[in-house]
Amino acid sequence: ETVGNTMAFGLMFVCFLNAVVYAAASPNILFVVSDDLRPELGVYGGNALTPNLDNFAASEGAVVFERAYVQQAICNPTRSSFLTGRRPDTTRVWDLKTQFRLSGGNFTTLPEFFRKQGYWTQGMGKVFHPVPFDNKIDDVAGGSWSAPYFHGRGPLGGNMTLCWNENSGNERQFVDNELTAHALATMQNMSQIKKPFFVAVGLHRPHLPWDVPTRFYNMYNPDDISLADHNKPPLNYNITGAQPWSWDPQSGPRHCGPLNAMGTNLPEYGLVPDDIAKKFRLGYYAAVSQTDENFGLIWNETKKLGLDKNLLVIFIGDHGWQLGDLGEFGKKTNFERATRTPMIIRVPNMAKSNPLSSVVTAQSLVEFVDIMPTLIDLAGFPVPPICPTVSTNVALCTEGTSLAPVIKNPAGTKDFKEAAFMQYAHCMHDEKIWHDACKSPDEPRVMGYAIRTRQYRYVEWVRVDRTQIPIKIMWDQLLGTELYDHTVNDTISNVAESVNIVAEPEMKSIVSQLSQKLHDGWRKLTM
Repeated sequence: ETVGNTMAFGLMFVCFLNAVVYAAASPNILFVVSDDLRPELGVYGGNALTPNLDNFAASEGAVVFERAYVQQAICNPTRSSFLTGRRPDTTRVWDLKTQFRLSGGNFTTLPEFFRKQGYWTQGMGKVFHPVPFDNKIDDVAGGSWSAPYFHGRGPLGGNMTLCWNENSGNERQFVDNELTAHALATMQNMSQIKKPFFVAVGLHRPHLPWDVPTRFYNMYNPDDISLADHNKPPLNYNITGAQPWSWDPQSGPRHCGPLNAMGTNLPEYGLVPDDIAKKFRLGYYAAVSQTDENFGLIWNETKKLGLDKNLLVIFIGDHGWQLGDLGEFGKKTNFERATRTPMIIRVPNMAKSNPLSSVVTAQSLVEFVDIMPTLIDLAGFPVPPICPTVSTNVALCTEGTSLAPVIKNPAGTKDFKEAAFMQYAHCMHDEKIWHDACKSPDEPRVMGYAIRTRQYRYVEWVRVDRTQIPIKIMWDQLLGTELYDHTVNDTISNVAESVNIVAEPEMKSIVSQLSQKLHDGWRKLTM
C-alpha cells in the first residue's frame, strides 16, 4: 500500500461505441466521494469556503445537480445502493454491519463493471463502507478492484475528544491528506500506462470528528458562525405519531466528548446546547474546506498531466447532514438536509449547454441509484436493464435511470423524474448501541418510506417484515406520517420542513395522492 507501488498492467486497450458525450473512445473515470457532505459548498450557496470545488463546477463539461437525493441517509446503505445501482430494499442493507453480497446477492458493482470491460480499477479510502466479505473489506474479495486497495493509515484526524479539533500536527499524517497523496501518485501512474482506468477516491471528511489542520479553522471567524435557521423539531411533528419513529436522538454526536459527558442529561428528544452547536458547525465547515483542498489537488493534477482531456469526473457526498437543522445533528433522518447531497458530473469534450452561464445546473429530481447506469451510459456501454422485482440472482441490472439526457440538456429536462424515493430504518436510531443498532435478525421492523416531489416531501412510518423477499411492507400498519411543503417554487430551504402539515384538513387530498404514489413506488414512475 505504498504510494509508489509498481503496477503490473496486462490489460489491452478497448475501443467502444461513441457515448452521448461524443467521445471517440470510452473516457477514463475519476470517482470522488466525500463522507457526510451536505450541499454546503459555495456553488450550492452554502457557508463553507470551497474555491476548488466551485471552480471545478464552473469548468467546461460540468453539470451541478441541485436536487440529488440518496436512497438512505447513512453510510453503508447509501454506498451499497449507488455502487450497485439498486435500492436498499433490494441490497437488503439498512444498517452499518451488513455486506450487500451476503444479504442481497452477488451483484456487479460499479468498479467491477468497468474492470470486466477492460478498465484498470483502483480504489482508496472510504469508497465502500468497510464491512467484510470473505474476511476482506472494501469489496476487495468481491472483484471490484484490479490493484491492491489503499486504505490510508494516517494517525491524525480521528480525535473524538471534542469532535472539533484545531490540529497543528504534521499535515502529511492526516488520513485524508495521505489518501490525496496516494491519489496524486496514482494519477501519475495512470498517465503513463495509456489504458482506460476507473479510479475511486473516498475522502473521510467532513464525517466527524472535525479534527483537521488549524489553518482550515482559521479560514472562518467564530463570531460569524450562526445557529441553524430553524433549529427546533418541526411544529406538529408528532401530530399523527411520527416523532418516536422519525427522530434520531443525536445518536452520532453523542459519541463526541461534550455530549457523551452529558449522559442522560441529554434526553431522547434533547437538543444540542447552542454553544456546542456553534462549535460543531464551525468544525464542519473547516472539514469541508479540507475536503475542498484535497479534491482540488487531485483535479489540478489530472489537468497538469493532461488526463482531463478524456476524463469523466463525478464528485458526490454519500448523503447529507442536518448540522442543527430541525434540531438534529446527524444524518439518520428522511429530512431534506440528510437526503440531499452534492452531485457534480463533468463530461469531457462536452461544451456548456449554456455558454453564457459560469455554472451549468440541473434542476431535475435525480437519485443516487441513477449514478451507476449514468456512468455506464456516458462511457459508451449499454445501460443495464431494469431489475426484476426479485433480482437476487441477477448479477447486473439497475433500479435507476441514466442521467445522460439531463447532462446533455439540463434546461430541457426539469421534469425528468416525477419523484425521488428514500427510506430510513427506525432501528438505526438507537443511541445506546454504536454501529450495531439493528442487531436483532428480525430488524428492521419499522421503516420510514419517503417520497420527494417537486413540491412535497411525504413520509409514512410503517411496519415491515424483513424476513420475506422482497421485504413485506405493511402499508395498513401505519404508525405515523409527515408532510412538508416546499411550495410550488420547489424550495430546498430548511423552513419548508419546519411545520408538519400532514393533518391539515385542506391537505387531505394531497396526502391521499402522495400516499398512493409512495405505495406504487419507483417502478410505476419508471415504466
